[in-house]
Amino acid sequence: NFQISNQHFSEKFGKMSISSNEQEHRNGRSAVGNHVDMSLYPPFIKQLDAKLPDYTREGDIEYPFEEITGVGDENRIRGNWSNKSDYLLAVIGFTAGVGSFWKFPFLVFKHGGAAFLIPYLVMLCLAALPMFFMEMVLGQFSSSSAISVWKVVPLFKGIGFAQVTISGFFAVFFNIISAWTLFYLINSFSFSIPWSNCANSWSGENCTLGTRIQCREMNGTLLVNGSCIVEHAASNETTVIPLHDLNSIPSLRYFHTDVLMLSKGVDDFGTLNWYLGLCVLVCWIAVFLCLFQGVKSSGKVVYISVIFPFIILTVLLTRLLTLDGSISAVLYFLSPKWEVLSDLHVWGEAAVQAFYSVSCCSGGLFTIASYSKFHNNVYKDICLVLLVDVFVSLIGCLLTFSAIGFTCYEFAIALDKFQIRDGFHLVFVFLAEALAGVPVAPLYAGLFFIMILLVVHATQMFVVETIVSSLCDEYPERLRRNRRHVLTTVCALFICLSIPFCLSSGLYWMELLTQFVLTWPLVVIAFLECMAINWIYGVDNMLDNAKWIVGHWPPCYIFWKVLFKFICPLVYLSILCFLWLDWNSIEYESYQFPYWSILAAWGIASIPLILIPIIGIWQFCIAKGTITQKWWRVLYPDDAWGPALAIHRAEKFPLQIPEARRLLLPPEVEIAASQRDLQDDIPMNSGVLTAGRSSEFAQTTDARSIRSTVAGGGDRGDVKSIGATINTMIPKFERETAI
Repeated sequence: NFQISNQHFSEKFGKMSISSNEQEHRNGRSAVGNHVDMSLYPPFIKQLDAKLPDYTREGDIEYPFEEITGVGDENRIRGNWSNKSDYLLAVIGFTAGVGSFWKFPFLVFKHGGAAFLIPYLVMLCLAALPMFFMEMVLGQFSSSSAISVWKVVPLFKGIGFAQVTISGFFAVFFNIISAWTLFYLINSFSFSIPWSNCANSWSGENCTLGTRIQCREMNGTLLVNGSCIVEHAASNETTVIPLHDLNSIPSLRYFHTDVLMLSKGVDDFGTLNWYLGLCVLVCWIAVFLCLFQGVKSSGKVVYISVIFPFIILTVLLTRLLTLDGSISAVLYFLSPKWEVLSDLHVWGEAAVQAFYSVSCCSGGLFTIASYSKFHNNVYKDICLVLLVDVFVSLIGCLLTFSAIGFTCYEFAIALDKFQIRDGFHLVFVFLAEALAGVPVAPLYAGLFFIMILLVVHATQMFVVETIVSSLCDEYPERLRRNRRHVLTTVCALFICLSIPFCLSSGLYWMELLTQFVLTWPLVVIAFLECMAINWIYGVDNMLDNAKWIVGHWPPCYIFWKVLFKFICPLVYLSILCFLWLDWNSIEYESYQFPYWSILAAWGIASIPLILIPIIGIWQFCIAKGTITQKWWRVLYPDDAWGPALAIHRAEKFPLQIPEARRLLLPPEVEIAASQRDLQDDIPMNSGVLTAGRSSEFAQTTDARSIRSTVAGGGDRGDVKSIGATINTMIPKFERETAI
């Protein structure tokens, strides 16, 4: 309602400059020696050929405009990324996570090879891209994290609290993965890695190194069916070593017995693995140190935690592709099976994986984008990050399939008979076993676990940053200056929450987190977020915000509108139905999870979602006014919604800036017209003037208009009183602004 175009501003300002000589004569001042501080006016005023009046602070001015062209942060209160590369690496590190190595290769292996890429890429555009676009745009536009960004629709502020709560679960989950990886990494520094042989106390009697390896060591003959015949010359006896038993390989025994000290069930808590507990502590200390200076320190850590894994991945892939059986396995598993495209279950799996692959709806994208500069080209960033995410997933497939080929060669298994599992089993059992058979195994195993550790650490780092920044943005007066205390408290709390997962039953609870807490609640949040932004705030407003940032709308404007308003809600509902209908009883190996543990997992998963209606009701209750006014306040954006800096708000809405309002309302404006417009428009637009206040404003304006008429417009004090009155009645932003 207060928007004014540059053309309209130019016309009004032109009239003002034409009468500037008469005004100077009436006010008794000369233009000589008039030094105007251009930083006090909207940026586009500098491009106009007009004589600006000098400026006097009148007491009703909130802030001058910020200086954003010099060296340093654009937002000096909240901070920004040091440069563009810090920001891009942070987004890539947050999105291209460990799922590219333990989930996507399994889906390609299971669902038709390269043919699976077609439903995956389609669902990436329909399910992941819209939410990724929305969170990146709104985070950068408002410079707000997961909670404060919901000033856009205050009724749904609970979504922000739900995202922070889920980020807490993610923080614990990724920390345990980091601790397991660190445990493996430390034990890789030896001449013979522990899971490469059966000469260990935890190996057991049925430990199997692989049929081919055993045959070679015993000078036996390997048969086509995978069995091995060993002839003993001394006793004239022939021993047949049966087919391989992948449940007895040393890497699986090592993972269960030595690393996890795995118990018999979810309710058998067992003992605490103190070595694993120390790894948890070390990982949390690393997160604390990396976030100690906020995005200034984490923006430098990403150069190691994001770039170095790509280098290691290239080395490992090059080495594995040179091993026996690797090339044939890659060609076999990537060969497309087009019949899977007619299977709706495959499309459902592709939609779920595409949605999770960009790490949306956990608040992290809001947070990372909020530290970017306002006019950063977010369109290019979105395309680049999604391309990198797909590229990393494909490289993860090549790494896994080459390892499968080498393992099948060592165990004498036919490729069509080989079966793998996703999740923890793929990374910590299968890939660890494959690398144990590579020459110079400690080197390549160490590189592999360094890569996994850095990838998980990058994701965990920004998950914790999301929690800390969201709390500091929501309660800036109390927490922003004490950000390090908030970070210390959050890390200490999560250390206490992570230690129970180091018990013998920790793996079972991690499985419950994976299957319930970190899955379908994100889809529910995505649906609610999509409806709130695209239907209540308005998809046109959101796309206008994107245009304000970049300077132009995204290409195919109508496509984006249809995608956001109609296709996205249907896709998210379909994904949610698929997850619920595809649910089966949970099991790990041969262990069936008891019914009470599944109910507990459902209850824990519901905690973030319960916050949404609770906080929505609270927002409605604390809103002022009648029932209608309450709905108006909770469904329309808050007064503080918009760009964080005044200089950016002035680009589109100069009337919201006190300095610009004084320029746009010169003394030549008729007082009667101003009074009529304010009485008619302000109560409708702002909803803050009651009848009493309107009459009081009318009386005040009449009195001041009388004084102006008597004075004949010749006293500058009259101009001051008029400007002060108008600036007082027009709604203002109550927002921190850097000076």
